[in-house]
Amino acid sequence: MTVASAASSPTAAQSLDPVLARRIDAAVRRVLDMDHAPSASIAIVRDGHLIYAAAYGQAQLSPAVPATPQTRYQLASISKSLTAQALLLLEQDGKLSLDDPVSQWIPGLSGGDGVTLRDLLQHTAGYPDHYPQTYPAGPRTQPTTPDQIIAEWGRHTLLFKPGTRFRYSNLNYVIAGRIAEKAAGEPLFAFLQRRVFTPLGMTATLDLDDIGPQTPNLATGYLRLALGVLQPAPEEGQGWSFGAGEVVSTASDLARWDEAFLSGGLLAPRQAQEQIALPTLADGSQSPYALGLFISKQGGRTLVYHVGQGLGFLAVNRIYPAERAAIVVLTNDSSASAYAHIAQRLAYLVLPPTPADAQARALFAAVQKG
Repeated sequence: MTVASAASSPTAAQSLDPVLARRIDAAVRRVLDMDHAPSASIAIVRDGHLIYAAAYGQAQLSPAVPATPQTRYQLASISKSLTAQALLLLEQDGKLSLDDPVSQWIPGLSGGDGVTLRDLLQHTAGYPDHYPQTYPAGPRTQPTTPDQIIAEWGRHTLLFKPGTRFRYSNLNYVIAGRIAEKAAGEPLFAFLQRRVFTPLGMTATLDLDDIGPQTPNLATGYLRLALGVLQPAPEEGQGWSFGAGEVVSTASDLARWDEAFLSGGLLAPRQAQEQIALPTLADGSQSPYALGLFISKQGGRTLVYHVGQGLGFLAVNRIYPAERAAIVVLTNDSSASAYAHIAQRLAYLVLPPTPADAQARALFAAVQKG
């Protein structure tokens, strides 16, 4: 596949060394050519500020529509970081406590007296995952509501005692989203719009359920059956994603959230610390998931991140707190790993090497020289 030239954000590009910008563009194009993905949109935060945004390839294949930095993609499960932040803001406002039992807000759910809101956000609640994994979509093409999902799946027997294991479940965030609505007295997306998106200038961010044929700057999601050609992914019915994946946005808008995360611009110190505190499980091991965020160590560097997979979309948001940097990659192909390959290459180009990185690079250079 021939990839269209990058459409860079002029103001952002001016903050980046032109040589580095060309290397970034070349790296992204190379991955898209190799993985045969239709498009990618990227944003880079360095020293706490958005310094580069660009898009490559086709937001839509037929008729051809080039991707631009204004193109919107489904964030899918990256939305969980935002839902978790909604509950943290409500705790900050005194509207709820993350240690409240689920039964206080939604009576009648399995184990509701022993499952806390914190368990939901940490994926330690024990609820099963309602989100069908049938390929490519199954019942997800039909409309539903969060209350219907909760009524059907929230009364299944818990898979384990709360707090004893980590098990990723989209149902946790559907329940959490409904609790946020009850505490806020308004729809989840409206609360996020008022408290997060508008204050941060995330003007391109939309609710997946509000998307329609006339929505501008919207990427088409694609998938590939086995070794077949790319084809448009099925459209998801309203209500399926909700607090687990309802946000549609641009790479630049998500990077603005990363800027606020790095600067501590949205949460009070207590909630900001809660957001990244990894829980200790019953067996003494540490879970990899805090509140809406995975946290890991890579090459001596702390990485805070989330990935998202929707029907026809794959995305990643990677934050490096010590370096005050972040990398956002959004793609419109759920059958290719271009998003991960691009993120890795951008990290190599943009982040200063750790001692382990520097040693590996020096060894590789020596091998190249014989």
